[in-house]
Formats: sequence, structure tokens, C-alpha cells
Amino acid sequence: MAGAAVAALFSGAGPLALLLSAAAGGALGHRLRGPAPAPQPWWPAVLALLFFIPVITMPVAPGADMAMHVALARSLEEGLPRLSPAWGTLHVALYPRGFSGLVALVAPVVGLAKAGLIVAAATYLIFWAALSAWLAAPLVATLALLLSRSPQSFFDWGGNPTVLALSLALYAAAFLRRGGSAWVAALLVVGACAVHPMGACAGALAVAVVARERPRAATLSLAALGALVLLLARFGPVLSPRELAWIRAYAIHDEAVLRGSPWLFPFTVWPALPRVLGDPYVVAVGAAAALLLVRRALRPVLVAVCGVLLIGAVFALGPHLPLVPLYPARFTPMLVVATARLLSHASLQLPRRALAPLLAGMLGIALALHVRWFQHAQPMATAGDLLALRCLDETLPRDAVIDGAYGDAAQWIPALTGRAVTRPHQHCSLFDETDAQLAPLKPQYRYIGERLRYPGPALGERPDGLAICPGLYALP
Repeated sequence: MAGAAVAALFSGAGPLALLLSAAAGGALGHRLRGPAPAPQPWWPAVLALLFFIPVITMPVAPGADMAMHVALARSLEEGLPRLSPAWGTLHVALYPRGFSGLVALVAPVVGLAKAGLIVAAATYLIFWAALSAWLAAPLVATLALLLSRSPQSFFDWGGNPTVLALSLALYAAAFLRRGGSAWVAALLVVGACAVHPMGACAGALAVAVVARERPRAATLSLAALGALVLLLARFGPVLSPRELAWIRAYAIHDEAVLRGSPWLFPFTVWPALPRVLGDPYVVAVGAAAALLLVRRALRPVLVAVCGVLLIGAVFALGPHLPLVPLYPARFTPMLVVATARLLSHASLQLPRRALAPLLAGMLGIALALHVRWFQHAQPMATAGDLLALRCLDETLPRDAVIDGAYGDAAQWIPALTGRAVTRPHQHCSLFDETDAQLAPLKPQYRYIGERLRYPGPALGERPDGLAICPGLYALP
């Protein structure tokens, strides 16, 4: 995955480059795989496969962000230099679209819509694998993942690339901890950055922790991450004052995790935990910490507290960094990484006869919460919308421009048909460039989807005349 993600960085990368880079990454990982991990039970991985249920139950992945990432995958699948059919001919030398590269690899087999769902589901399986390797406890990793609101809630708005990047970097840290090759870890971290730089920075916190045990190897990984970030700053999108101001305002207001003065984070981070992780997870971890304190096992609790305070510092100070602000909410999965080990340590303190029913009860609660936070996510497009877009693809000319709402299935038109729309999802690093591409567009058609997921500017009156396809009308 990391090898394919690196290939997707480059303008004009196509399927052959993605395949060759994926093979090269796999060969390097196999050759330098290091010492085998201790044997672990396999059945918790079956529970992690629950994340693939939406591949069957949903027509497309939820979130406007996913419509954008699948549109990026379309250009990669076609080997075109443009970034996305939604953004005209816009391209840059380097752009982090590793998630889209993986979608492009899967799409020839199942189509772009299902490929987006499959890679999104695989993202949470990778997070489980990374957390399991970090904890050396697959069952605890399964319980923590299903019980916690973060990162499961990322699926609802389309933040899957952030989770995948964080997972690759976390796996690099776990790989280093068990004595793995520094070069493989560096590739994983670089691949994480090629998926989503901010997610890679979140996962790199775990790599920094491992620096105490393996300073040279961890330094190599962090240096590789820093080098790619600098290359993206030089050859990727150039942030204008308007874009930088928007990013900073979004980080401070929309993605804020803490409330109050940023300098009070040692105190304000604790009330934020139930909000971002959910009450059940916080209660479980709090009970585990209390049990460890009663049994005088202070070290795990102290390590978890320090981890939460470190992440709290990122929450508080990240939006105020001078060059590029950090979105605090993207770091919330690291709270699970910092605290899940308490569950593992506490399980060792319980009598064996009490442990099995307790775990069974917690897993039952976790499965119910997983259904609420993950399986009930609502996509913007329905099955009927996909039939309409298929008709649109067969009917309209390739250069057609379609007017549509921001929050319905019109958002998926560029990804699934390659046609331009008037209100595509834009990335904040390319606001100026995409606005310039969209300004001259004159729509000839209007599409009205079956479900409006997000509010936006009114489309106006429904055009007169019969629909060309369901929901598709010619404009006068």
C-alpha cells in the first residue's frame, strides 16, 4: 500500500506505475520483514471484517470527501495528468493521493463506486492491524476500535485517507518496536504522507515515542516524513493567503476539540474525551485505570496520562502553528492508541473466570455502537442515483457540464461519469486554482439527486420538460 501511495504522488501516474510501485513496496517489505511477531489469536480479525459490510449495503462511500477522492482515482485509472475531472485540467507536480491510488488499483475489477467502499473498509482493517501490532493484543485492539467513536465516525464524513495515513505510520512504529527494518518503517511513513500528510503527522507521534528504544531507526522515519513534506511544499499546491486563512479558521473553529484557552489543555483535554471517543469507551478505560491504581500498577496509567497530555498539546497548539495549521480532530484516533493499553493491562489483573463474561458484554456493547457510528452512515447517493448516473454517462457528451447541488448525488458525477459539475467538492489547498477552472463553465444540464445530505445554495426552479434520465434535465 505504501509503495502504491508513493507512485500516486506524481502527475500523470497511471495503473502501470501504481502496480510496479506496489510490487516494489511489497518486495522490500517481504525481504526486510524482520523478526516474526509472537503468535496471536486469529479470530478477532474476523470481527474487524465487519467494516466491509457497507460494500454490500451502500451504493457509494459516505461523505463529499469520498466523492473527491474517487474522482482523483478516476484520473489515476486513466493515466491522465489532470488531478480530477471535477477540477478541469488542473494538475501539480506532486499531490498526496495515495488513497485514490489504491482505489484506482481496485476499480478495474469492481468499478469506482465499489472500489471506494472497499478501500475505505480496508482502511479500518489496517487501523485494527496497526493497533493490534502496537498493543500485541488483537482482541483488545478489536474491542477498542469497535467501542470508540473515533476513528469510526470518520467514515460518515469521508475522512478515510486520514485514518489510513495514521494507520500506516502507527504500523511503522509497531514494526520498529519489535525490531523491524528502519527502511521498511521509513517506506511506511513516506507512504502515509503520500496518503494524507496530516494523518501521517498524527501517526508519527507513535514513531517519536519509539525513538527512546530505537533512536536511529525512528529518526530515519521522521526525517523521511519531513523530507516528503518539504517536497510537497515545494512542488505541490502553493497556499495563498486566502487558503491559509481558511485552513487556520477551520482548524480553530470547525475542527476544534478543546474549549477555552489553548494553554489550559492539561485540564480541558479530559472533558473532551467523552465527546470525541464516546462515553462507553471512556468509562471502560477509566474503570481499567481505576483497577490498575487499586492494584498499584502505576506505570501504565502514568504512560496513558502522558500520552493524552501530549495529544492534548497538539489539539491546543496545532491550529496556531505559523506555517500550516493542524486540524485537531484528525489527531483524535491517537487517543485510542494512547489509552487502549490500559484495557490490556487491566485484563491481566482480573480472575480468569470473570474475564470472559466481561469481555463478552463489552463486545456486545461495542458491536451496537459500531452499528450506530459506522454501519448507519448515510451516503449522498442512493441506488436510484447510481442508475441515473449510468444513464447520464451513456446519454450525455463527454464535454457536458452539469449543474447540481453540493450535497446530493451530483457530487459523484465527476467520479463516476467523468463529466464536469458546477459545485464539486474542492480541496482547501487548491481553492484559487479550482475556482479559476470552474468560473468559465456554463452548464447545459441540471441533475437533482434523490437525497440531499448537506445544505447548500439553492438550485432554483426545476427545469421544464421531460427528464432525459431520472433527475436529469436540459437547461433552457
